[in-house]
Amino acid sequence: MRIKFIIVGLLLTMAIHANASEDKYWRILSPDEQTELEVKLEPDSLYYRLSSKGKRLLRWSKLGLALKDAPPLQANLHLTSTDISITDQSWQPVWGEHASVANHYQQLILGLQETTSPERLINYTFRVFNDGLGFRYGLPANDGQPKQLTVAEELTEFAFDRNFSAWWIPAYRDQRYEYQYLNSALSSVDVAHTPFTLEDKQAGIAVAIHEAALVDYASMTLRNQSDNQITFNADLVPWANGDKAYIRLPFNSPWRTITVAEKAVDLLNSSLVLNLNEPPAENVDISYIKPGKYMGIWWEMHIGEKDWSPGPKQGATTERAMQYIDFASQHDIDGVLVEGWNSGWEGNWWERTPTFSFTEATQGFDIEKVSQYAKDKGLRLIGHHETAAGISYYEQQMAEGFSLYQKLGVQSVKMGYVGTRLDGKEWHHGQFMVRHFAKVVKTAAANQIMINAHETIKDTGLRRTYPNLMTRESVRGMEYNGGSPDTGNLPNHTVIIPFTRGLAGPIDFTPGIFNFNYQKYRPHNRVPTTLAKQLALYVTLYSPLQMAADLPENYADHPAFAFIDAVPTDWQKSVALQGNIGEFLVTARQDKHSDRWYVGATTNEEPRVISLPLNFLEPDMTYRAIRYQDGSGAHWENNPGDYDIVEQQVRAGQSLTLDLKAGGGQAIEFIPLQ
Repeated sequence: MRIKFIIVGLLLTMAIHANASEDKYWRILSPDEQTELEVKLEPDSLYYRLSSKGKRLLRWSKLGLALKDAPPLQANLHLTSTDISITDQSWQPVWGEHASVANHYQQLILGLQETTSPERLINYTFRVFNDGLGFRYGLPANDGQPKQLTVAEELTEFAFDRNFSAWWIPAYRDQRYEYQYLNSALSSVDVAHTPFTLEDKQAGIAVAIHEAALVDYASMTLRNQSDNQITFNADLVPWANGDKAYIRLPFNSPWRTITVAEKAVDLLNSSLVLNLNEPPAENVDISYIKPGKYMGIWWEMHIGEKDWSPGPKQGATTERAMQYIDFASQHDIDGVLVEGWNSGWEGNWWERTPTFSFTEATQGFDIEKVSQYAKDKGLRLIGHHETAAGISYYEQQMAEGFSLYQKLGVQSVKMGYVGTRLDGKEWHHGQFMVRHFAKVVKTAAANQIMINAHETIKDTGLRRTYPNLMTRESVRGMEYNGGSPDTGNLPNHTVIIPFTRGLAGPIDFTPGIFNFNYQKYRPHNRVPTTLAKQLALYVTLYSPLQMAADLPENYADHPAFAFIDAVPTDWQKSVALQGNIGEFLVTARQDKHSDRWYVGATTNEEPRVISLPLNFLEPDMTYRAIRYQDGSGAHWENNPGDYDIVEQQVRAGQSLTLDLKAGGGQAIEFIPLQ
């Protein structure tokens, strides 16, 4: 690890007065001097303003906290301390998009205190990176003041400088984060989840607002101050009683993050959110943490062929699980998921108080036998804990359920929280879920189990702190194409979410559907891509645990499955090369454990031809490029299965022409020959 820390009292990139007690204005530049943060202290508030490459992003915006049964902690502040530093380091994730992550920023910490009673203390920490800003609040313990407080509101403002084009999903809706993204003028947004992505193509500006290190606090949404405005407030998702968050001093809030770039595709190459999280604890056990691919009993329920309930259409049977295990063992598939393995799935389970057992198998399924069969075949059974949003009920069994999995050798668990409210009353995005999910991750780690979470709190980079927190859904995934009453996702959905939801972290989207003809039970649903695009999603949608989502019989003897067999899930390097939100994306990744490269290219409902320079390949090396591409007649609506496999030799400096059909894509494996 390369680390350099510099502590200075005066930086050329800052305006600092000689007498710290008189400081009212600070100016900080990023290490490359292209991102500019300005901070000023006024009687009514501390303000900040942000620019990038000479272009204003945020106008003067207020900061502060409102506490219950107390005046807001915002006005009448004076400076008590200033701490200035530069950090330049690199660190190595346990797994991820990169084997090494650069972390380079300038930091300003301001200590402030009220000039009026009760003279409370508050710290503001700002970190300015080449690609944006992170800032957070700190409340030190203060003698004579309560140590337990209730946050009534967060007074953080984002006063945008222009009416950007916004890509967003609405907050406070019943389906959590599972909506197709809207594109509108910023002024037309009411309240939105983050990541919240903005762009002004003509001006050459792209911005993403999110948060990092969400620990024991409510998640942040963004609320427009009033109709047709472009100033937004940080709106914390409340508890059922209206309180926003319960905190104990000393306290640090999550980081509020603003990632900036000239083009939206460059936002995908940022590690800012990840860098603002803490490293794992010393001596944490990572021996069981292994990225990989899985398949399982799941998709056949969504398309109506099988059912979660016991009975004639039961999906989770011992025999069916063994069929998956047999196929997986012949390929580079690490585990098999079985949804519906446990008791409690009878009937419309999502409409009633949960009755699941997390230790007792359903009739027709022998979990000990299946687990041993998987071990004998050299792979693992993947556990499944669907809670039906019954948190209190689940927590009574959680430790016992994870203990059973450890005993059986299960090292990965898919979590589920289907339901509109937790325990019938709490939002999935408030402090209630944040606290519960922390218990899940820690309990799983104590049992050497990795977590793949669905319908849970959004990712904020905590995978750095807790490496067993592998991936999450938190998006409208492939399952909506299987049986959603609205017929499924639009063709542009998978070229929007890398620029929005994908900025938060790994996505368990579950790609890899090869059979497009399942209208017997779902006459109005379809997968809105070509087969080649399904392969490309393994590269453009990052997850360390990738599902081969289709049925084994649809993969058997299929030449295109060779790409799923080959594509890794842990990377040495990753780079988003080209793309526009909602239109197309081209991403390249290098395998962490070999010199092979993989490219995924995807388009929306419009066909397009893309020139791909191969500058990412190693110079002076020849590669065999295996291209899985749309056939000449491919079309997502009427001919999705038309594809070709073409091989050729290429070198860095050359270019490939990618002919992407409507709703199509291309997946390429580059194998070094010398």
